[in-house]
Amino acid sequence: MATDIGGYRHLLVERDGSVARLVLNRPEKLNALNLRIGVEVLHALDDLACDDDVRAVVLTGAGRAFCAGDDLSGMVGPGEEYRVHPDPVDQYVRGEGRWPVIVDRLRALPKPVIAAVNGHAHGAGFNLALGCDMRIMAAEATLAIPFVKRGLATGTSLLQQYVGIGKAMEWALSGATLDAPTAERWGLASRIVPLDELADATAELAQAFASGPTRVLGLTKAAVYRGWQESDPQRAYEHQGLALYQARRTKDFTEGRQAFLDKRPPEFTGR
Repeated sequence: MATDIGGYRHLLVERDGSVARLVLNRPEKLNALNLRIGVEVLHALDDLACDDDVRAVVLTGAGRAFCAGDDLSGMVGPGEEYRVHPDPVDQYVRGEGRWPVIVDRLRALPKPVIAAVNGHAHGAGFNLALGCDMRIMAAEATLAIPFVKRGLATGTSLLQQYVGIGKAMEWALSGATLDAPTAERWGLASRIVPLDELADATAELAQAFASGPTRVLGLTKAAVYRGWQESDPQRAYEHQGLALYQARRTKDFTEGRQAFLDKRPPEFTGR
């Protein structure tokens, strides 16, 4: 049974055993990001990072969208203050509650994060989905980087990490909208399911991760991301070697080795 915790204004935080579910909750705005929702997501991720009882995380949206991107109607609500950086580029990248900060936090979280893409994941919402470790998409969902169609410049953000610079450039310059089959074909979606099966399919995958060797998964996740960022393969191998060294010091490593010798399924505790 899932329980709602947190008491946030634009974010639902639900717990079902070892799985936490973050639901962007501005359905009337297609879950567009503003200051409040960004700050709440970052606060929740900080809490989850410190909670050893949480071993997998799901990120999704309420209503018919995952996240429609930045709220172009305004980043603050009535009575809210928005601290503006003197440098507008610094504001875009590192401003309070900004999506690039959320993406960094998602990737740094030492446990698996699954995006349940229930509808439009456009603009910054596309990047939030790509910031998760994998994505399950509803058959009707779409991904898009529509900026040039609105007269806005953009970069490829995380997209080129998945599809290469050539296809990322094509889509960025055309403002493409990708349907679920295209996303799956290019490795942007791990799986496509009907919308009414999305919650169950995501929960099943999250529960599988939550029963795994959590610290080992976190170390592997960090090594994969850091290794990808290295242009020198030797440095990537060093990240992998460090992850292996640290994993060998966990209780789950000992359990996994003993279970192999005993020819039985391992019983991981996440320690």
